[in-house]
Amino acid sequence: MKRFSAVVLAAGASRRFGQDDKLRAEFDGKPVLGHVLDGLATLGLGEVLVVAREPLSGVNQIVNPHPEAGMGHSLALGVAALKLCDGAFIVMADMPLIVPDLYREMAVALPGHDIVVPVHEGQNGHPVLFSSACFDDLRQLTGDQGGRALLRSGHYRVRHIETGGFILADIDTPEDLTRLKTS
Repeated sequence: MKRFSAVVLAAGASRRFGQDDKLRAEFDGKPVLGHVLDGLATLGLGEVLVVAREPLSGVNQIVNPHPEAGMGHSLALGVAALKLCDGAFIVMADMPLIVPDLYREMAVALPGHDIVVPVHEGQNGHPVLFSSACFDDLRQLTGDQGGRALLRSGHYRVRHIETGGFILADIDTPEDLTRLKTS
């Protein structure tokens, strides 16, 4: 049986959100990051590692000492710190609507592929599942591109799974908290 882990990217500056930390903002009764971690906790993953800008209590984490270096840098740090696994979900910490069934569907879709990407109406979303065959390249990422370069490289077998619009629903502003509750 395959062993999967997750890297939760939580080191962004949240500039559009304002002074408050969007990951601690309440959404539907609990912090945004709490929704993400609770969904992952139901999956029996080998490891859930949060890459944060500062220490967080109660989570397995790595602090990114240079969050200004971009999402690619955070992703590289997270993948480099993972324990041995067959694949890793790359998860955005500001996407509280991702349902556990999507992770399960993606895991089932991975055999015969290197990357599984959810898609809604032609637009790639999150999370993305990378097999361990991608880890060397993920550990080399820099800047703000994330894993997009691997998807476009032609070096990996990519599987797309059509799903709902929740894979595109992130929280960038305080208004997004209200908008997502009503959608």
